[in-house]
Amino acid sequence: MASMSHNEMFEARLDEALTRRAMVLGKDDIPALKEACRTYEAACTGIYKVFLEKALIQEDQYDYEQKISDLKPPPSDPFPESDTFIQMNQRLSVLQAQLDFLNNFFFFSPETMNLKTIRSILGLTNYIHWKDLSPTSSHMMTRNLTLYVEKIKQTGDTMAISILANSIKVLQGQQKQIKILLKKISIYAKQNYKLQARVNVLSKMTLDPKRILSDHSGTMQAIKFEFPVKWQGAPFYRELIEEILEEDFGNMKESLRERILESLEVKQKTVEKKTRNLDKELKEELMGLVGELAKAYLPLETIITRMDGNSRLMDENPSSFSQKLSRWITRVMLKRIEVFYDIQEEQLGKGKNREHLNFTSYINWLRMKANFYKSLNVPTSQTYIRASESSTVALEEFLTKNQQELKRILNKVSTLETFFKEATEGEIKKRVKGYKLEIKQLKGVITKVIAGLKDYQARQEEMDQLKNLGIDPNAE
Repeated sequence: MASMSHNEMFEARLDEALTRRAMVLGKDDIPALKEACRTYEAACTGIYKVFLEKALIQEDQYDYEQKISDLKPPPSDPFPESDTFIQMNQRLSVLQAQLDFLNNFFFFSPETMNLKTIRSILGLTNYIHWKDLSPTSSHMMTRNLTLYVEKIKQTGDTMAISILANSIKVLQGQQKQIKILLKKISIYAKQNYKLQARVNVLSKMTLDPKRILSDHSGTMQAIKFEFPVKWQGAPFYRELIEEILEEDFGNMKESLRERILESLEVKQKTVEKKTRNLDKELKEELMGLVGELAKAYLPLETIITRMDGNSRLMDENPSSFSQKLSRWITRVMLKRIEVFYDIQEEQLGKGKNREHLNFTSYINWLRMKANFYKSLNVPTSQTYIRASESSTVALEEFLTKNQQELKRILNKVSTLETFFKEATEGEIKKRVKGYKLEIKQLKGVITKVIAGLKDYQARQEEMDQLKNLGIDPNAE
């Protein structure tokens, strides 16, 4: 009885330590992990888009909206060289889909960050060894991806090469950061699992310390048998159960327990008072929004490709006599090669607006905008440098103007997606490609920029009020 009472006291102390640690994880480490995973996905998407653009991989239309219900890294088993294109295509596509699921559907919290989840996130973010990119790497996926990167370099496309270089640099940094954070979180997850195993399984068994010592294998087998009965659905981690037996019944149990509690201890941070530079912080905040705005090029490029393909499909396969006649008049009689469409665009709060759209001119302008945002993604480009050297006032105006323009683009391309589907029939209609995911991504960019601008304006207003009151906003 004394031994059990002692165990219960330790469990209470452990539960209290885990509760305090969970609060710190939920406040600091898990949000940092979530942000690192988002940055990791964005950099991966940049590389993926370059590979698509250069036809090193192609989008699988049948798997485009694959359903994912659990985190799981893509396959990593070897494949013959003859299957490289198919396998890299499939595996990189699965990697993108899994990263999207992680960042947009998985809920990050101390409760969901169990050992299985931690291993899955580590497997996903370490699927390519970004620090060890080499054509001779012993890691198969890293080696094959390096060969793709080398092919891009041989094209001489400076924009694509720059995107790859910047994305790889980001991925190297984020991969390291994610590993550090997962290691900290795993300390909590490991001890939390052990506490739950004690409460749900071991406390409901009669364990004899002498038998544990004399028949260790039999004891482990008995505990494993009880797991599905007393703690349904929980995994059985043999090495952690062995640790529990050492901590509860071993000769070194007291020192082991103290070491565990020390590992979970929340240390109070002492922060030195220092002068802040809020003007600099606000500028950095706006440049962060410029980075978010630059991500618009990714969905725009796919939308442009698909709209162009849909237009060519309609042009080559006119479905009605009026369409055939219209094309003949335009091409032969008027000697014009531009394509025009009559569309009805929904105007916010103003009903529908009919427009005779010069589609050729519009898609060329859209390509120019996509290239502009693409260059904004490269820190060495003149576009980015001009933005970084601008004042906060100019940056705010720039971001406001561009998010408004993106709203108009979003409205127009959404209208055109509907138009292409409604203006085609039969087999041609089946071949028309939609871009709902890209529309969603574009909305995400706009939402982030608008929210960021509101936060910036609120902080700027607060600074101005403090200055009016004669208070230095930079003093803490």
